[in-house]
Amino acid sequence: MTNGISISSPADILGFIPHTLGFAPRESFVFITLRANMLGATLRVDAPAWADPAGFARSMADYIALDTPATAVLLAVFTDHAPADGSPRPFHEHLEAIIQTLETAGTPLQDAWIVTSEHWKNLLCDDTRCCPPQPLEAITDGHLNAEMIFRGSSYQKAPGANYAPFAGPADTAERIDAAMPAVLAGEPDAGRALWAEALDRTEAPEQATAVELVAFFQRPDLRDVLFCNVIEPERPDAEGSGYLLLGHGIAPDWNRVDRAQETACQLMGAAPQGYRAPLLTLIGWLAYLKGQSSVAADHLAAAVEDTPGYRLAELMEEIIGNGNLAPVAKDENTGYRKSI
Repeated sequence: MTNGISISSPADILGFIPHTLGFAPRESFVFITLRANMLGATLRVDAPAWADPAGFARSMADYIALDTPATAVLLAVFTDHAPADGSPRPFHEHLEAIIQTLETAGTPLQDAWIVTSEHWKNLLCDDTRCCPPQPLEAITDGHLNAEMIFRGSSYQKAPGANYAPFAGPADTAERIDAAMPAVLAGEPDAGRALWAEALDRTEAPEQATAVELVAFFQRPDLRDVLFCNVIEPERPDAEGSGYLLLGHGIAPDWNRVDRAQETACQLMGAAPQGYRAPLLTLIGWLAYLKGQSSVAADHLAAAVEDTPGYRLAELMEEIIGNGNLAPVAKDENTGYRKSI
């Protein structure tokens, strides 16, 4: 049971994974902790194509140990990787190392499944007579997936920053540039007020408002304040806000975070190439706070592609690239819970 939703089968669990991640994983190991009969934390990592099995298993056990109430673990392997010669399953040595390491850690692997582009099946059972491959429709057409969609949940087909090329008015870049002298000379309060108004509304900003917000985000010190105001709405400046960037010692209003990401995505439609980096960085940073490192990394890379040398995105890439998880995401009391 999670968020009032009944999960009664492996297909339900596999259907829940893309909703909780926000995207459909590919070539991934997805671990879900169990707390007695409740689902706990979700951890997605890239499939360990070349990683040492024992080292990979220890790393996964260390991450899982952060969920201190966990009593057991589930694993879903999303891959089209073929088994090595003589191996009964893909990543066989990694799986065996995981089983042994988690058993020793006191959070045994309770069950595991493999999901390919054609079917899914139990990963711990090699007898096709009792564990035959199952159609993917059992997941996508299942009760859990249908209920999640009914509640308004959705997910991307992949974690990437897939935004359409700018197709707005041809003079948009000129309008943004024309607004910049006033933005640079003005007080931050005007930008903060317009951003707060946008986050309080449910509909997308009008074109003129969107262009103005895009202009505000081009000013680095104001951009930093607008980032901070997602978590601390009353903060007047970004001085001493490093703990916010790292996600340390905070308890965000996750509905507000979701709204900020949604608004930034909407503003992308008003941002020509070369003006999108602040918005992509904002989306990536908020994904980092949620513990969604794959989504964060893709958006930060897209920010650097949009504006080469964009320092804030490069800084966040360094943080994520070193394998750091946001402290807020490690704490079950403050970690992200998707509102459905």
